[in-house]
Amino acid sequence: MKKNIITLGTTLTILSLLIVGFTKTNNNVTQGKRVLQSKNIALESKKIEGPRTHTIPNLYYGVDTRFAAVKKSDIDKATTIYNFLNDREKQQIAEVISVDVIIIKNNQQSAMRAYGTSDLLTAAQLNLISSLDYFNGFTIRTEFKEKNTETGKLEDRFFGPHITVVPDHQATYIDGTDALMTYLKDHSRNDMNVIQDNKLGAIQLSFKITKQGTVSDVKHDAMTTGYPSIDKKFMTLIKNIPGKWIPAKNSEGEKIEQELVFTFGPADGC
Repeated sequence: MKKNIITLGTTLTILSLLIVGFTKTNNNVTQGKRVLQSKNIALESKKIEGPRTHTIPNLYYGVDTRFAAVKKSDIDKATTIYNFLNDREKQQIAEVISVDVIIIKNNQQSAMRAYGTSDLLTAAQLNLISSLDYFNGFTIRTEFKEKNTETGKLEDRFFGPHITVVPDHQATYIDGTDALMTYLKDHSRNDMNVIQDNKLGAIQLSFKITKQGTVSDVKHDAMTTGYPSIDKKFMTLIKNIPGKWIPAKNSEGEKIEQELVFTFGPADGC
């Protein structure tokens, strides 16, 4: 009897040890799989995210006239250089030395110019400016003396603001400027990944808004970003601006074509 009890007890003990061992082994395998799966997920996540290998500078997007806009109707009333200067430029001048009105052709100063020696525009200068058609450009190169705020002495200075002749009513994007900028930014964001070492040039693309309110004659006007893929992308985006434009109108209310310029580049360089 005792032998039977001892034998039964031994058998039960062995079975218990086997069950416990199997359970621990199974748990270890399960935990191992979970750890391995966690590691795989972490690795996959790391692979997807990845570290940035380059930086992108702050970017500028703009659509405007080529130079500072002055209405043709205001040009016809002008008598002095101050009619074409902003407030800061006006405040700089203590004494005018000379004024050279120069016509801009193909983004360059041309030989078409008229010289004067005071802030009052000469008859030749006024005739030259008045002869310009819409969206032509000119500069008023002015040599002058400015008072040094620290020493009180007059010092020689010069500036040459560039000006574009525009109609009384310029073309406007029907959905608004903010919507236009959003379109250009959103559809070019992925193309910025090619920028390396924070290096980026500026580009200008010119285009026309027709009398029907559509985009035409898109041209690579000047400069380059340094990345052909970005230059090409913006050409495509400008050609395919969605929606309509309200056409420009002259002083008689007649619809006319208008040239606009898209500028893109680093914010501190445009």
